[in-house]
Amino acid sequence: MEVVLKLIKGAGFDVVEPYYLYIIDADQEDYLGVNGYKDLVRITTKRPSKANILRTLAYPLINSKPSLRQSIIIIAMKVIEPKLNTIERW
Repeated sequence: MEVVLKLIKGAGFDVVEPYYLYIIDADQEDYLGVNGYKDLVRITTKRPSKANILRTLAYPLINSKPSLRQSIIIIAMKVIEPKLNTIERW
């Protein structure tokens, strides 16, 4: 993650929020509230699909090994470069 953040900052962006994406089987309202393991367990009990159960079991391993995570999401804003104003003097 740190290498990707350095590349983004080097390209002239201000990083607003970096995070890893965990793909789970959930309703849209439930999916937006996923911030950790407790939320993942809550969704798995509501929708006990095979994918959700496996992701819940694998979460501690995935959290400890960043290379196993699925996607890195970075929200960034392009830094606005100052515009040159010409001033005429007589």
